[in-house]
Amino acid sequence: MFFARIRFTLLIISVSMWFQSCKSQNDVKERIEDTQPLNVVLILLDDQGYDTAIDGTKGIKTPNFDKFTRKGMRFTNSYASVPSCSPSRSSINTGMFPHANGHWRNTITPKLSDPDSFFGKESPTVDAVGIHEYIKTLPEVLKEYGFFTAITQKFHMSPPWKFPYSDRNPVHNNPEEYKRVISEFIDNAGSQPFFFQANISPPHRNFDTHMNEFPEYMVDPSIITVPEYLPDTPLMREDLSKYFGCIQLADACAGSIIEALKLKGKFENTLIIFTSDQGQPYHRAKASAYAEGLHVPFAVVGPNIRKNKISEALVSHVDIMPTILDFLNIPVPQTVQGKSLIPILSGRAKKIQSRKYIFGEHNSHGPNPKEHYPSRMVFDGEFYFIKNLMPNKDYLLPADLSDVKGWNNRSYEATIQAKFSHPKQYKILRLLESGRPEEELYNIKTDPYQLVNLANDASYNTKKMELKNALKTWRKETQDEVENPAKIKTRQNIR
Repeated sequence: MFFARIRFTLLIISVSMWFQSCKSQNDVKERIEDTQPLNVVLILLDDQGYDTAIDGTKGIKTPNFDKFTRKGMRFTNSYASVPSCSPSRSSINTGMFPHANGHWRNTITPKLSDPDSFFGKESPTVDAVGIHEYIKTLPEVLKEYGFFTAITQKFHMSPPWKFPYSDRNPVHNNPEEYKRVISEFIDNAGSQPFFFQANISPPHRNFDTHMNEFPEYMVDPSIITVPEYLPDTPLMREDLSKYFGCIQLADACAGSIIEALKLKGKFENTLIIFTSDQGQPYHRAKASAYAEGLHVPFAVVGPNIRKNKISEALVSHVDIMPTILDFLNIPVPQTVQGKSLIPILSGRAKKIQSRKYIFGEHNSHGPNPKEHYPSRMVFDGEFYFIKNLMPNKDYLLPADLSDVKGWNNRSYEATIQAKFSHPKQYKILRLLESGRPEEELYNIKTDPYQLVNLANDASYNTKKMELKNALKTWRKETQDEVENPAKIKTRQNIR
């Protein structure tokens, strides 16, 4: 009996020691995981408006975005700072508005497949327009802190040497290729923390380029809902169905990026921001200051970020850079005009402190003076005010918003054909090309497509004056003193 008790006691001690050993091993494993470097991935779609299944768009499926948002926080009032590709991307990477950083229009830049020499100061592809030399970009800051940085799809920022990525790959619309490329980026980073700007080309036009290669993502034209600012005709539905199909393809590419992070064991210690550079590739959206050109999907997942939450806070693309740097505990350059979203993402705040409005702008889509149509906007979450700096000026729509040749854009043609069947939508198009008033005011809650201008309604004078004054103050604070965008200071080392 005595020896039996001894054996039992020894057994208890052995089991206890085994559990302690396992617990110690788990503690070591947790400590190793805790010391893994924090990484950042920015998934940036091209020309996708606020059009996802989870946000209420009918006729499309975005399973990867929808699933992603449940692992973090989705923002319903997220706006690009500008509705054109190049200035939007440079705005994201400087945390500044285009009129302030100097990159006010689309620019000619190297292709990601070009040799390294094209990205240095001796590059043969340098545009006169670009961010000022003294401004620190996100890739520059992260390089200083030892990050491996990489970019996909297209460059489209100026000047090229201000965006010193460690690696580049032109992959643009193939889900399986994205999985391979992101995995290679992770391998190439080695022990370095990494930042990837994972650009995805769809739903940028030409839609047929994407849909002919991946027809399985096409959408039935009969099940979609046509936005009220566009005519509901068979030709328009055909064009929109391809746009929605491209969104589904882009969602699949994003899903492959996320899957690659998981397969490489990097998902849990990576901040992932999922958004689009600007709004829909349609007239009165892209290359305009209207909400359809600036309102974009936006969701964030990562360590210490609240899960399955929806925020109505007013957020802007200028907030992306300070959010990333705050997450990484890296000082934010004084030039940055945005605010960190970390207090909201962590649950410490419901909105950005002292922010009552967000702002946006459009200057010109390209270098042609006929494409110059500078506008400024301010939004308080309900009312949306636009000030057109050159009212009633004739405006040349960018080619991808009007031409069939090259872009296969059928929406412009569909609207012209609908002159008599859909006069309201036809008039909207014609007002874009000439006749826009100096001031526009819309109630987004009751008029989401901004069809009824309240600027001359006396009952809204108080609200209009409030937003006008807010816009005036913002323009003064950000030194937005130029009415003609061509007179914005070109790239230089100003301070």
